[in-house]
Amino acid sequence: MDREHSGDLLKDMLSEARRGRGRAALVVGAPGMGKSTLIRELHTRAAESGALVLSAVASRAERALPLGVVGQLFDPVELSPFQSSVLSGLLASARSLTPEQWSTDSPASGTGPVVEGLHRVMRSLTARELVVITVDDAHESDPASLGYLLYLVRRAATSRILVVLGDGRATPQMSSPLTSEFFRNPACSLIHLTCLSPERTLAETAPHTHPDAPADRAADWHRACGGNPLLLRALREDDGKARRPRRDGSPPAAGHAFRLSVRYLLNRLERPVREIARGLALLEAEATPGRLERLLDLPNGTAAQGLDTLEAVGLTRIGGRWLEAARTAALEDLPAAERAELRYKAARLLHQEGAPAPETARLLLASGAHADEPWTLPVLRDAAHHALRAHDVPRAVDCLRAARDVCATDEQRATVRAELARAEWAIDPSLVRAHLTALTDDHRAGRLPPRHSVALAGYLLWHGRSRNAAGLLAELTEAQAGLPHGCRARLRAVNAWARYAFPALGARLPDDRRAADSSPPADDDTGVEPHSASAALLDALRTPGPASGVLTAAERLLQSTVVHDPPVAPAVAGITALFQGARPEQAAEWCELLLEKVPDRLPTARALLLAAGAVVEARRGNHDLAGERADRAMSLLPPHAWGIAIGFPLAAKVHACLGSGNHREAGASIAIPVPEAMFQALPGLHYLQARGRYHLSQQRHHAALGDFYAVRDLTASWNLETGRTPPWRVYAAEALLALDSPGQARALVVAELAGEGGTDGSPGERERARQLLKALEPDARFTAAVAGALEEPGPLDGLTPAEQRVAKLAARGHTNKAIAEHLFVTTSTVEQHLTHVYQKLGVRGRSALGALVNARLTAY
Repeated sequence: MDREHSGDLLKDMLSEARRGRGRAALVVGAPGMGKSTLIRELHTRAAESGALVLSAVASRAERALPLGVVGQLFDPVELSPFQSSVLSGLLASARSLTPEQWSTDSPASGTGPVVEGLHRVMRSLTARELVVITVDDAHESDPASLGYLLYLVRRAATSRILVVLGDGRATPQMSSPLTSEFFRNPACSLIHLTCLSPERTLAETAPHTHPDAPADRAADWHRACGGNPLLLRALREDDGKARRPRRDGSPPAAGHAFRLSVRYLLNRLERPVREIARGLALLEAEATPGRLERLLDLPNGTAAQGLDTLEAVGLTRIGGRWLEAARTAALEDLPAAERAELRYKAARLLHQEGAPAPETARLLLASGAHADEPWTLPVLRDAAHHALRAHDVPRAVDCLRAARDVCATDEQRATVRAELARAEWAIDPSLVRAHLTALTDDHRAGRLPPRHSVALAGYLLWHGRSRNAAGLLAELTEAQAGLPHGCRARLRAVNAWARYAFPALGARLPDDRRAADSSPPADDDTGVEPHSASAALLDALRTPGPASGVLTAAERLLQSTVVHDPPVAPAVAGITALFQGARPEQAAEWCELLLEKVPDRLPTARALLLAAGAVVEARRGNHDLAGERADRAMSLLPPHAWGIAIGFPLAAKVHACLGSGNHREAGASIAIPVPEAMFQALPGLHYLQARGRYHLSQQRHHAALGDFYAVRDLTASWNLETGRTPPWRVYAAEALLALDSPGQARALVVAELAGEGGTDGSPGERERARQLLKALEPDARFTAAVAGALEEPGPLDGLTPAEQRVAKLAARGHTNKAIAEHLFVTTSTVEQHLTHVYQKLGVRGRSALGALVNARLTAY
C-alpha cells in the first residue's frame, strides 16, 4: 500500500496497543518510498498522545557493535538506579559475546540471560505506560539487537507496546528472519510500501499545480518520477512549484535536486544492484538479464532480481526502461576510465552476440577507446551506413571518424576517408576541402574505389578546382567502359554538370554522351535513372532553346525524386530545366514539394533547394519570399561552404533586396567574400549581374558597367547561346544613359527587346526595356513602330514547341544536320518539322523563314 493508507493502519495499531493488545509492524519499502517519513510521523503522533517513544536507526557501519541498536532505544529512558545498573551489566555481557554466539538461538550460547534481562526491563516500562518502539533500517541491525527485537515482537501481544521496524529493501525477503516472523505472527503486520499510483501522484501534486491545469497530467508526472515519492518531491523542488505553478500542469525538466535524489537512491541499493544499474544504463534497449550477468560477471539469476529492485524503486519502468535523466546519474559516480572500459567491454559483448551494428557502435563511440581489434572497423562502417540511410548524418560522421582511426591499411583508410567526405558533404561541404589532397593522392595510387573517384571530381568542381577535376574526369571517362553501370551514370552526371556550370572547361572535356548510350538500369519502377536523366537534361539545356521533350523529362525526373528520394543533384537539374524552359511557376512548386521531403538533418540538400527556390522566386518578382529563401539557405551553410555555388543565393538575395528597396542588406550581401574561381563558372555570371545592379542603385555607374560588360565578355568567350545568360543589356543601358551615351544605350535596349543572345530576362525586365526605349527615342513614329512590332503576336506562336526549336535554328542559318545534332534527333525528323513550319507560316524556304523571324527589329 502507499504511505497514506499505511499511516492509517499504524494509527489503528497504536490504538490497539493502548488498550493492552500489543502489536508489531514491519514496514518494507525501497529507498525513497517514504518508509522513514512514515516512521517519523508515527513517532510524532505517539509522543503527542503521551506514549513513551523509544527510537533507533540501524546502520551497516555499526553491525559489529553488539546491542548497539538496543543501546539507542534505552539511552533516553529515565530508569531507576537499579534498572540502570542491570541494563549496564546486560550490555557489558552482550558485548563480551562473539557475533557467532549471537547468531544462534541456543540458550547455552550465553545470549538467553541477556535477552531475558533486557525484556524484564522493557516489561517494567510497559507496565506503567504505552511504549512505542521504532527502528528504521532494522535489517541493518547488529545480530544481538536483531535477536532481541524478534524476541520482543514474539511477546508483544500481551503488553502495552507497539513495535514498528523499517526494512529498506525493495521487496520483502522471505529468507530474512524479520520477514518470516512478521509473516506468520497474527499480532504482526507486514506493510509493503510501493510506488505511487497515477491517481495518488495527482493528489500529491495538486497543491503545487495551477488550478487551471488539466487533470490528465497525472500520468505525465507519474512517468517523470516513476511513482517514487522522493523523486516526485525533487521534481517539485527543481521547478519551484509552490511559487509558480505551471498553467498546463506539465512536470518540469529534471534538475539538480532530481539528479541528487537518483544518486542517493542508487547508493542505498546493494552493490550488485548498483552494478546492474550501470550495466543497464550502458546497454539500454539491448540489456537482457543474461547480457548483464555476462558483462558484470554476476551469478545466474542476479540480474533479474536487480532489475526487479530498480523497477520497485521507480528508477526504471517495466522492461528496464530508465526514467528520463536517471540513466546519466547511474554512471556519474563511476570513474571515467572505468566507465570507458565498461563501455568497450559492453560493445565487444554485443558484437560477439550478433547485436545490430548501430547499438555496438554507440558504445564504441562512448568509450572513446577504439582499439584496433579487427571487428571494430566493420562495425563502425556498418553503423555509419545505417545512420546515413536514416539521415542521421552527424552520427555517421562520428562513426567514420572513429573508423578512420582504426584502419590497418592504406586501402582501408582511403575508402573510409571517401565515405567520411560523403557524409561530411551532407552537413557542411567545407569539411570536405580538408580531404581533397589526400583523396586525390588515393586516386592516383589506385586505392580509391571508382564511385568515390567520381564523387571526388564533383567535390573538386564545387570548390573551384576545375583543372584537377577536368583531368580526373577525362581519365575516368576514358576508362568508363570498365566501370559498373551505376558508376557510369554518376560519371556522366558529373561530366554534364562540369560542361553546364563551367562552359570553358566543358569545351575541353571529352564527350561521353555516345559512350553512355547503353544507359544503366533504372533504380526504380518509374523507368527513370536519376543520374542518367539529369545528365541528359543538362546536356540538352546547353543547346539552343529547351524543347518540350526536355520539360517533360524534367517533370518525370522530379516525380521520381519525390517518390524515391535520390540525391539532391538530379532534383536541382530538373528544377533548372523548368526554370530555363520559362516554367518558373512549376519550378517554384517543385522547390516547395521537395523541401517538404528533405529532412532538417540534411542541411546541404535543403540549402541547395532553398537557393534554387530563391533564384526562382526572384525571377517571378516575389522579392520577400526570394529574400527569405536566400537567408535560410545561407543560414544552413556558412559562406565558405558554398564553393562556386555561392553566386546563386547571393545574387537572388541582392535582386530581392533591390526589388523591395532594401539597399543596406543588398550591400551586406555583396560584401560577403566569394571565391575567385566562381567567376570562371556560371554562378559568376549571375553574381556579376546582381552586383552590377547594386552598383547601379548606388549611382556607381562605371563599376556597374564594368560588371555588365564582364557578363557580356564571359558570355561571348563561353559561346553561350541559350537562356543561361542573365539579362544585362537593359541595366547596362541605364548606366550608359547616366554616363551620357544614349546611342549605345539605345542599341543595347533594342538588342534586348529583340532577344539577341537568348538572355534570361523576366517580363518585368522586358517592360523596363520598353520604358527605357521610350525615354531614349523622342521620335514618336520610331517608338510606336518598335512598340507595335514587339506587341504583335510572334511569328512562331502557331507552331508546336518542337517546331519552334527547329525554326529558330534554321532561321539562324544552321544546316539540317547541325540542327539534328543540337537536338539529338534524326535529320529526317528535322526535315519533317521544317515542312510543317513552312506550311503553317506560309513561307517557301529557309531564306523566307529567316526573314520572317528576324524582320521585326533588325531594321532599327
